[in-house]
Amino acid sequence: MFGGVACAVLVVCIGLNSQTEKPLLPAPPPLGTLVDLGGYRVHVYCTGSGNPTVFIVGGAFSFDWDLVQGSVAEFTRVCTFDPSGTAWSDSFQSAVRALDPNAPPHSIPTCGDRVAEIRRVITSAAVESPYVLVGFSVGALWERLYAAHYPAGIVGMVIVDQAFLPDNKVTGGYRPPSAPIVAGSNSRPVLITQAPLLLGFEDDVNFGKLPQRDQQLHWWALTRDPVRPDEAMAVDCFAQIDNAIGNHPYPLRDMPLTVIRTENGSPAYAEMQAKLLSLSRRSRQVIAWNSSHMVPIDEPEAIVSAVQTMVESTREPKSENERH
Repeated sequence: MFGGVACAVLVVCIGLNSQTEKPLLPAPPPLGTLVDLGGYRVHVYCTGSGNPTVFIVGGAFSFDWDLVQGSVAEFTRVCTFDPSGTAWSDSFQSAVRALDPNAPPHSIPTCGDRVAEIRRVITSAAVESPYVLVGFSVGALWERLYAAHYPAGIVGMVIVDQAFLPDNKVTGGYRPPSAPIVAGSNSRPVLITQAPLLLGFEDDVNFGKLPQRDQQLHWWALTRDPVRPDEAMAVDCFAQIDNAIGNHPYPLRDMPLTVIRTENGSPAYAEMQAKLLSLSRRSRQVIAWNSSHMVPIDEPEAIVSAVQTMVESTREPKSENERH
């Protein structure tokens, strides 16, 4: 049911990279463009043509989305990007210094930092509106916070197995991580409170589905000691989302929303899925029956189908009443 991969119910599967031998690879040329965001650069990779633009806002490296991006590019324009501190993008410290030379140094981005960076990417790169947002794991939290602050131009959202905190006791701010609980390779999901929380695509049974180029890029990116999401970021994201939307019913109103979930049996996970569906009056759920947390490589067709349905619905001609 989980592809033989141990997953963390908090954020992502555990990447046991300290025990995995990673080949040393020279820096390859970027797939896309290094976009200046005001004194530092991030890598943005767009393919395909048409509108709305599908913008994948986070969760994994840009090339980890190849099985999704390649198919979506057949029917519309689709963009991925690598946040500062990952892959070809400049370091997060470079971003902090560029944006505010007087800012106190901090090496780990907050949820707000990532959302602000997404905003800079959308306004500086060729991410033309209207657009459909896609967020995976912690990236789904970035996506939701972005939509709360910058709803203009968004015509739909796809949430792919959002990260969650099983105790649902998010109090906001940073808190020290407790000792991690490491699962064996065939165990059920367990609570992980580890900093940082590793991406872990390389540990998934379907990592080999990615083209050889993307597998090599993934290993190369890991050698660059990328900035990883941690428990503090997840806590921060939930607190900021709560502050942004409060108790408002249907905070996304009538925006089309597709929530993709897996067969995770945790009661907290099921509760989260119900809450996600209540974000919009026009929500629907898709179950990736054969996927672990790593839906972009375990069951990419589930994401592609959800995106295509949403894209086609935005292209449907409006009725006479809707035009007036």
